[in-house]
Amino acid sequence: MAFFANLKDRAINTFNEVILDRKVGGDGLTAEQKFCQKFKLPEEERIVQESNVVLVYSSDHSDTRTKKHGQRRYNSFEEDEYEAHFQGRLYLTQHFLIFKDSHDYRDCSFTLQLSTIKKVEREMASFDFNLTLALTTISKLHIKLYFSGGIRSDNERFAQSLSMVLKKNQSNIKKLKPFIQTCYSEYLLSKNNVSNEVVENTPPGGLGLAFKFPGNAKESKDKFKVKLWFDFFKENGRNLSLVKTPMFYKLIRVGLPNRLRGEIWELCCGSMYLRLDHQGEYDKLLSDNKGKMSVAIEEIEKDLNRSLPEYAAYQSPGGIESLRKVLTAFSWRNPEVGYCQAMNIVVAALLIYMSEEQAFWSLNVLCDRIVPGYYSKTMYGTLLDQRVFESLVQTTMPVLWEHICKNDIQLSVVSLPWFLSLYLSSMPLVYAFRILDIFFMQGPKVLFQVALGILKANGDELLKSEDDGTFISVIKEYFLNLDTSAFPNSPQLKFRNTTKFQELLGISFKEFANIDDETIKQHRSKHRDTIFQNISTFVKRTEIRHLPKTPNISQSTLDILYDRFYSQVEVSNITKGSGSSTVDFKSFVKFLSEVCDWVRFEKGEVEALPGDHFLKRLFKSWDSENQGTLSFADLLVGLNLLVEADLMTAMSNFFKLYDVKHNNKIDREGILRISEDLLYITTPWKEGHLLDEITRTAVENEVADAVLKKQTASKDGDAHENENTEIDLPAHIEVNKEKLAAEQTERYLQAASNFINRAFEYAQPEEDELLIKDLAIDEKLKHNVALDPSHPVYLNLATFRMVILADETYELLFSSTLRDSIHLDRPLDTAFDPMRNIRDMFDGLLADGKKVANKVRMRMDSRASQQSHDGSSSSSLRSSRTKAASTMATSREGEEEDEERDDDFGAISIDEKDKDMLLATEAQSLGDTAQRRPDIKEQLKKLHEMDSESKEKLADGALADKGKENLIEFES
Repeated sequence: MAFFANLKDRAINTFNEVILDRKVGGDGLTAEQKFCQKFKLPEEERIVQESNVVLVYSSDHSDTRTKKHGQRRYNSFEEDEYEAHFQGRLYLTQHFLIFKDSHDYRDCSFTLQLSTIKKVEREMASFDFNLTLALTTISKLHIKLYFSGGIRSDNERFAQSLSMVLKKNQSNIKKLKPFIQTCYSEYLLSKNNVSNEVVENTPPGGLGLAFKFPGNAKESKDKFKVKLWFDFFKENGRNLSLVKTPMFYKLIRVGLPNRLRGEIWELCCGSMYLRLDHQGEYDKLLSDNKGKMSVAIEEIEKDLNRSLPEYAAYQSPGGIESLRKVLTAFSWRNPEVGYCQAMNIVVAALLIYMSEEQAFWSLNVLCDRIVPGYYSKTMYGTLLDQRVFESLVQTTMPVLWEHICKNDIQLSVVSLPWFLSLYLSSMPLVYAFRILDIFFMQGPKVLFQVALGILKANGDELLKSEDDGTFISVIKEYFLNLDTSAFPNSPQLKFRNTTKFQELLGISFKEFANIDDETIKQHRSKHRDTIFQNISTFVKRTEIRHLPKTPNISQSTLDILYDRFYSQVEVSNITKGSGSSTVDFKSFVKFLSEVCDWVRFEKGEVEALPGDHFLKRLFKSWDSENQGTLSFADLLVGLNLLVEADLMTAMSNFFKLYDVKHNNKIDREGILRISEDLLYITTPWKEGHLLDEITRTAVENEVADAVLKKQTASKDGDAHENENTEIDLPAHIEVNKEKLAAEQTERYLQAASNFINRAFEYAQPEEDELLIKDLAIDEKLKHNVALDPSHPVYLNLATFRMVILADETYELLFSSTLRDSIHLDRPLDTAFDPMRNIRDMFDGLLADGKKVANKVRMRMDSRASQQSHDGSSSSSLRSSRTKAASTMATSREGEEEDEERDDDFGAISIDEKDKDMLLATEAQSLGDTAQRRPDIKEQLKKLHEMDSESKEKLADGALADKGKENLIEFES
């Protein structure tokens, strides 16, 4: 039963970790990610095994005096009575062995890189423990692990997993030796004959070695601190195999020695592990991107000379170059962040104590983990923490907060530089580095504790200030006097020797010790949504303000498109504030499917689209940077072209999609591709899901005729109705839906067929040899010569326009149909099916009663006019071309309802004589007429025999402009 109970508990824990704990407090971190952050591990690490153990460790250099500081927790051990024993949780990952004391992690904890373990032995099990493992590290640290409790098989499984993981890490051992050569702790022990490792050369350090470290080394007792760390390393290991005890935290609090400061910083924040795993990556980034320029590099150059100008190294070319290299390498590795304000100050500080490579990896950890969002385009992390800080001031110091609110003092103006520059630009460097020592050890809560301590220490003076200027002045004066006595008039020497900085540390870490990570996390969760909303609004306004001009898209539509675009972009990219968030092709298609009636989004279908598909052609054409992604500006410029209202410009924009060589020529393959893409674009109309204006007009005419019949019947044949008689529209009228849909489908298929036939018929020959001569030689090839590969042809813009204008359906497509099918102003949250059923269109026709009533009135007037002329036969009235070739049906009494009308869905009614004259005069006979009429064919032959210059002039002038005007005139 115990076995099944254990399985149940493990299953529940796994469920909670994997499902319930995927997001905690809105941070969106998985259980694995939180584990890695807690122990400062690389993000790729995952727990292989874990167990409860009792730990005992010692060193070859441990002495009895040290052992007396240990904690005796068990009486059954046979070891020295002063041996320290710790009970806690042991974790095994792919590259690390981690231990944390269950009572207090500061009593004993370690993160051993598995490459530092030289030997693992199994010792005989005792009565209390069913498994004992003895580990030896390269730093001569001896660790015994006593496995107790639980199931024996689980402990055996842990031992087996450890053995397997150690074998897998054997290949990483070769990385260890060159890495150790860069650690000053190893050099320090090697020179004093404590370490077996040979470190002959002094490891690379920071700029402080050449330009001196800030502060007075003698006053800070730097050498004495080095001696304390030397003793600590001997007994507790160092760098990758160091055991952290209470002494470790005490040594950091009193201030780190200059030469060891950089190494302890990277050990505390975990960047040391990244530097081990990515050896050589820093130099490779610099070499691979040498000579390249970017926006980030331009910004870096502006700030280089403004980075800690009071420090001598940054007044020299060497110091500036080191700073430039670290910031540049970071921008190339993190292009979504690039370079942000105040990052130069932080890196300048790191470089004083660290090598370039150390500073580079520490900066990565700082931006990604410790203070995420501080160094970004939007600074969302800093702004959020400013709100958290104000909330903490309100909670811990209500009197001061009331004074701040009463006098409208902007606290964030005062505190923002503290957080953004980690106090480096606010107080003297020697004290700022002391705060950084604790900051890297304990995390971002230190920033809040110190900030609260500053306000607390100056509370009396701040209560006297009544404006921002006085408030800031009090703080500045305080920072300038941190080295002075906090209690100069005290009778006790101890208090007189206490500086204001020491007092600040006491207030910060004692009075505000309750401001822990959990408290900050809760406050962040409380204010996160408000801050993000404010930032999003600001970023949105800023980005829209700097967008290219798009005259075809209104300002209100821009707001909707902005929200729709960024709904396709990952939220993490927005919070990073890169300002250059982009969408890939899949997201691009999804975007278009939400605004275009002719685009469908199905994941499998999108991935299977051929490379020359229309959507991929659009995507590639709109990609201004050729990066395979679209920015919001790219998408906006493309949409502006797509919804162009001017007919001629719209045709030109479409033509340019296929003019890949930009020479005003589209070859045979391009013509075929255009015809296929036009079929794709017109799918909703071709399949009857949507109605174009021609079909709409036909439907309205049919409805009007039906209403007229009913009106006539109700008047008992009276032909002289009062023109003011009210027309009663019925609630529902049956129309021949299937016929109308079929006629529209046939019209679009015929338009596609006409396009390809006319395009090849009037395509220009590439060679000097004229196509018309070939036609004369072999009459059998007259229909296929355009497709003959031995006679390449091309289509220019003027001819393309001519072909489009010759077809009523395609002309309407470019003038209004395509534009009307793109709904850029559709609200983001609208649940709308773009593929509307044709029945929906019919059901809504009677909604606009006024329009139908007007048509009925026109027919009634026409009927009255006809009857006043001695019963003359009814004649057809032709509607304006601007109404998309709207038609008029004639009404004859006694004729059947299905009799064919002369206006047939709005087609222009002109006799054959007029049509022949139009085609011959303006060279616009395209297709079937040319094959049927010999006189037109003869005129086309003359057209082909014209030289290229005359033909081009005719195409550009008469066909594109005058031809269009004459065509409209004839239609009117």
